[in-house]
Amino acid sequence: MPLSGVIAALVTVTLWGANFVAVKMAVTDVPALFVSGLRFSALTILLAPYLRIAPKHLLGLAYYAVGMGVGHFCLLFVAIQYLDISTAGIVLQLGTPFVVLLAWMMLGERFGIWRFAGMSSAFGGIVVLIGFPEADVEPVWLLVLVVAAFMWSFSSIRAKQLVDIPPFTLIAWMALVVTPFAFGLSYIFETGQVDAVVAAPPRFWWSFVYMIVGSSIVGYGLWYYLLKRYDVTAVAPYNLLVPLVAVLCGVTIMGEQLTTVKIIGGALILGGVSLITVRQIVLSRRARLNAMSETPAI
Repeated sequence: MPLSGVIAALVTVTLWGANFVAVKMAVTDVPALFVSGLRFSALTILLAPYLRIAPKHLLGLAYYAVGMGVGHFCLLFVAIQYLDISTAGIVLQLGTPFVVLLAWMMLGERFGIWRFAGMSSAFGGIVVLIGFPEADVEPVWLLVLVVAAFMWSFSSIRAKQLVDIPPFTLIAWMALVVTPFAFGLSYIFETGQVDAVVAAPPRFWWSFVYMIVGSSIVGYGLWYYLLKRYDVTAVAPYNLLVPLVAVLCGVTIMGEQLTTVKIIGGALILGGVSLITVRQIVLSRRARLNAMSETPAI
């Protein structure tokens, strides 16, 4: 990948890693589910031109939207109210081993000893974070975040089955479908939403704009641009930098403390995810080389 592609990838992971700070600030000032509703309603307006789609895809898009929008993003916003940014950024990487498990269960894909070892390490990191009080992590909200990671994986598998749908169309339809869900859940479980928005300090609005423009539109736009131009095995490893950026932002911007237990648990999770990612890259390149060697000469 050329230098321009590397720079674009680094900008993308930086935008996504710093987004944890934006989310944390926003849900500190305004109830989390209401923030989700505001975010998705804004995305619906901005991405309205992408809402044109064939009727046959509507049901699949609805399943994807509820899973990713409510199951992942809404749960993430709720959980991050009670967890530090560093923990949230690392735990969400469990989406990678969950994808391997779901691909095995839903698509019949196989995984070998290396990816099994990666999954064991990643889930072992969660056990460390939950099992040791020194981690200073609320187990209930940590498990909510694990569910959010699982829903990201499940929805990603569903997205693979939605062929020939542009990425921004997925985001636009997710925003359209999830907006009433988020506001409805906020009406049931939260109070004082409007007063909180009226009294919100400037940092809330800066965070809100960043979540929409910086993370959702620019971040995903760059990522899909990279995936379109370059091999996925060259682009995917950069995603491993997102939790590292999140940890750095948590420590430097939010003043979070990294305990020994958090470092050990985080290292197990990131080590396992890295092993799965690297193994997938090796297998993809091997399959591509085998396909090239089997192509008859003309």
